[in-house]
Amino acid sequence: MSESPEEGDAGSADEDPVTLLDQLSRLVYGISFADGLFPAQWVALRYFHDAPEPARTLTALARFQKIHLAPVSRTVSTLVDKGLLARRPHPGFKRGWLFDLTEEGLSLLGRDPLRQSLEPPIAAMAKTERAMLCRLTKRIIAHMQAGTESEDGGREESGHKTDGTPAA
Repeated sequence: MSESPEEGDAGSADEDPVTLLDQLSRLVYGISFADGLFPAQWVALRYFHDAPEPARTLTALARFQKIHLAPVSRTVSTLVDKGLLARRPHPGFKRGWLFDLTEEGLSLLGRDPLRQSLEPPIAAMAKTERAMLCRLTKRIIAHMQAGTESEDGGREESGHKTDGTPAA
């Protein structure tokens, strides 16, 4: 049984990468409740702003987020209802839609709380530090999106084993 480090010890929580990433994720999530939007709605606005035209679809957004289509559809419908996204027929698919930010959506994205909060400290980093941050973050994201092996050998993703049962 390991002992928990005392305050001020070299191994304290402020030196633990998992604790630091948890604290960062909580801060990011917390500031993403802004301007009447929820975090998932900000993600969708950013995605549709940055994605090339052929990828501005519900399916592409769901794949990008690695989540099911139903919650993505609800999020996008809400943004359309709020006048932040406009939908238009997809030229390559009869029943498909493309989504574009409206002027109001672009204006709101200009006040993106995540960018306002994170861009200053990231801009203050040296170019090599930013590159390292990107590489390490991509590695962590890829590992988490791939899932982890559960104790019984079944693959786990998003809290469920491959057989669909909830993970313990």
